Amino acid sequence: MLKIFKINLSKDRTFGLDVLRFLAITMVLIEHGRTLLKPLTEKTEILKLGGFWGVELFFVLSGFLIGRILLRLYEPEADFDLKKLYSFWKRRWYRTLPNYYIILIINLIIAYSLSSAQLPFSEYIPFFFFFQNMYTEHPRFFGEAWSLAVEECFYISFPMLLFLTNKIVGKIISEKRMFVACILIVLFFSNNMRMIVVWGSDPLWDQGIRKIVLLRLDSILTGVLFAWFNLYYREIFYRYRYKMFFIALVLLSMSFYNYYADKLYIEEQHSFYSKTFYFLLTSTGFALCLPFADSVKKMKKRSFSGKFITLISIISYSIYLTHYSLVLRILRQFDPLNNNIYTSIILYLLYLLLSIIISLLLYKFFEKPFMELRDRLKTKQGNSRG
Repeated sequence: MLKIFKINLSKDRTFGLDVLRFLAITMVLIEHGRTLLKPLTEKTEILKLGGFWGVELFFVLSGFLIGRILLRLYEPEADFDLKKLYSFWKRRWYRTLPNYYIILIINLIIAYSLSSAQLPFSEYIPFFFFFQNMYTEHPRFFGEAWSLAVEECFYISFPMLLFLTNKIVGKIISEKRMFVACILIVLFFSNNMRMIVVWGSDPLWDQGIRKIVLLRLDSILTGVLFAWFNLYYREIFYRYRYKMFFIALVLLSMSFYNYYADKLYIEEQHSFYSKTFYFLLTSTGFALCLPFADSVKKMKKRSFSGKFITLISIISYSIYLTHYSLVLRILRQFDPLNNNIYTSIILYLLYLLLSIIISLLLYKFFEKPFMELRDRLKTKQGNSRG
């Protein structure tokens, strides 16, 4: 029975980055699950920051890792052509889309069989194309999908921008400068779009700013910028990792203070700063953790805690997809019985356990096979060229 849950933990992984991924999914898990702790609702308000910080950390880490992949494709000696562009998209889609679509379909089945407040079917169609929160508020259905739409928009738009700029001015500007120029263009666009939107309509911080795709690409691009920094200024990147980590702690302390000082966990009108530059401050704080985390290549000892961190990191995408709209939704059916501290704690622990078990199964029997298929197809194509 235990063999079903056994997953091979690769020794080639960077443990420091696994720790960041573990922290990101743990913060999201803890914050979302706190709604089960009814008798402790007021005492657990400090955990609300975890949802925001967890997703921001995921954005930055994703940008750093995908940025390194794109930089390898964007080598000076080889053109960044349509073939490379399609290859990048295909590998990302094999990694992200199968899991997403199966959970989307399960959510649709639940919405039409168990929920009495389902939307018209036309309202669900944008979810298949990650268009549901491109420039409007995300529907209440499949709540965690808002951040996946931001990721997918980045996967499509930024490599396309690289391709177009390479074709237009590739012979005039060096690859090094062109890549960072594309990063700065998107950072400028996203930050200025936020300011324009806030000046024009002053929307809510969470639904009207934080979860709108076109206003959030800068968090991912912060990670991409540090991938560029890692490639071209590698010695500085690692030499000053402790100093950058200290600055990260300062910025994140400021982020922590502002979150509660401006009461960002309450849906009401907040300050101009919170709706604009606050996101950049937080993502920069997490990005400055990357040099130190990336320098921790291996676990000093293959301890249980280290293996557990790596395992949760590996299945973090599956956890993110299943914990909220599936596991938490099922356990909320027991709300009438959740009237004392003991029941709340049991439900909360059950929520954590089920989230991990279901994600282990999803990863092993669905996510991992698709990634293996992707790698086999790549090997087959390489052999056919040879």
